[in-house]
Amino acid sequence: MESICVKKHLLTLLRFLVPGAILAYLLWTIGSDPENLDAVRQIFSGKTHWTSVGFAFGCALAALSLTFLRWYLLVISVGISFNLKDAFRLGFLGYMLNFVGLGGVGGDLFKGFMLAKANPEKRPEAVSTIFMDRLIGLYALFVVTSLAALSLDLESATPAIRTMVYFVHGASFAGLIGLTIAVLPGFSRGSLREFLESIPKLGGIFKRVFSAIGMYRRRPRYLAIIAVLSLGVHSLFSLAAYFLAAGLFGVHPSVFEMMIITPLAMVFAAIPISPGGMGTLELAFTELYTSVPAEEMTRASAITVALGFRVLTIGLAFIGAIFYWTNRATVDQTMAEVNAEEETLEHLAEESDESFERTVRLEPH
Repeated sequence: MESICVKKHLLTLLRFLVPGAILAYLLWTIGSDPENLDAVRQIFSGKTHWTSVGFAFGCALAALSLTFLRWYLLVISVGISFNLKDAFRLGFLGYMLNFVGLGGVGGDLFKGFMLAKANPEKRPEAVSTIFMDRLIGLYALFVVTSLAALSLDLESATPAIRTMVYFVHGASFAGLIGLTIAVLPGFSRGSLREFLESIPKLGGIFKRVFSAIGMYRRRPRYLAIIAVLSLGVHSLFSLAAYFLAAGLFGVHPSVFEMMIITPLAMVFAAIPISPGGMGTLELAFTELYTSVPAEEMTRASAITVALGFRVLTIGLAFIGAIFYWTNRATVDQTMAEVNAEEETLEHLAEESDESFERTVRLEPH
């Protein structure tokens, strides 16, 4: 037990050291070059278009709001009693916890625990909404990027950009084929599913994905609306980055180029090695910002826009902080309960898999 506790504390420490080191590197990159410092000083020289920056924050807020609406639809579509106000309250709290991670509690774990606690008879379904929300959001990232990449001139692009675009197109197409097969009625009892779930290391992931998809297979109307919302989420986040860059610098990527840069950077941010993707988002954003656009972009402007985008996301997290302070006692109690039951979400996920298997056995052949 003591070794597990030490391992947990070391992992928590690493989750803060990694983004800290990346952000320190980016700041050092700016500070080590006088030209880079001049680019940053320009923000406060009167040349910044604050109206455009305001549009950027508005787009980011609208994008985040759509993610809460998406989760709300996922919840009510599986028969859980839920209201939109609670979806926004828990959504903002979860978003804040993804940054802060108070007591080691992440936003998804907090939301899943709260929903399952309020609906004990629908515990498996409550967990499936969290997993499905992540799955749809991640796939939408690739779809938006793939569509925007159609505007690129690949013949004049660098080999690295062409490889990246081909990978995104491939992932989007493979995801479409996979989802199409997974929603077919016969797939839930087919040998292909059994084979995929038996693969070492990956079998558990496939089982979780298929179980979550299975719960929504007979709700095509909801899934269609949720798919449109997901595309809107990442389009709005890309617009937020575009308006931010346009407000800070006269030379900046186009809208379509930003719709490639932003979603891909957010894919890197989804890697669970730092709170809220802090550090990984900025690093990926900087590299993509200087390599994707047809027009040459300075590294100073790339880092500045990346850090500015982080400021936007922190501003959104402050809204969650308001919800936290107005519900502090309840939130603290819930986080203490989650910390006391670290295996809760995993157990609930297993229940979700078993519940779906029972449903499949009851379906007519």
